Amino acid sequence: MQDARTVTRIGLAEQVRARLQERIMDQVLAPGARLNIDALARELQVSSTPLREALAGLQARGLVRNEPFIGFTVAPLPDGAFLRDLYDTRLRLEPWLAALAASRIGAEAIGRLRDSLSDMGAHVRRGPWQTHRTHAAADEAFHDTIAEASGNRPARQALAALNAQVHASRLYMASQQGAEDTAREHEAVLDALARGDARGAEKAMAHHLEESRERLAP
Repeated sequence: MQDARTVTRIGLAEQVRARLQERIMDQVLAPGARLNIDALARELQVSSTPLREALAGLQARGLVRNEPFIGFTVAPLPDGAFLRDLYDTRLRLEPWLAALAASRIGAEAIGRLRDSLSDMGAHVRRGPWQTHRTHAAADEAFHDTIAEASGNRPARQALAALNAQVHASRLYMASQQGAEDTAREHEAVLDALARGDARGAEKAMAHHLEESRERLAP
């Protein structure tokens, strides 16, 4: 049985990560800013252990860097070339995962996809991270559910590492338009999965990612 103190510490680290991520997304902590462990621990009223765990989580999401002799800093904003490479990577991975998922996905996962779609309206893509994160979390859950249904755990982990960069880039660099198109593209993926149509799911996912890339990094 897991020690209750361990569970509490993990929960605290996740809370700290969420608070820091919000500040990074809203540029309260600006790109390139140094993150002083002692100062942040005092400000957030936590010990250095959950704070370091939170920063490691942000580093895994590409939002924080940890460099020798410098320490933790907020990662710079991605440029257009990075975003195109990011979407090229997703295009190699996610259509394949969608095709795998089509033959394995169950009714419970289909229900979760429908729930995610309902939380991706245009109204939650605008404004600060407190508002935008509703859409971001639903979008991440949609893609993660498909990756989970594929049964390929390493690929699912690789996909999770890309998501924070995608949503940070949307928040900073895009005009927040195209939510209706995004919804239609997700619906096409869901329809193919619900039919068990592997080829259709693969094509619909590829189309969605290609269109997303054009909206974000034309």
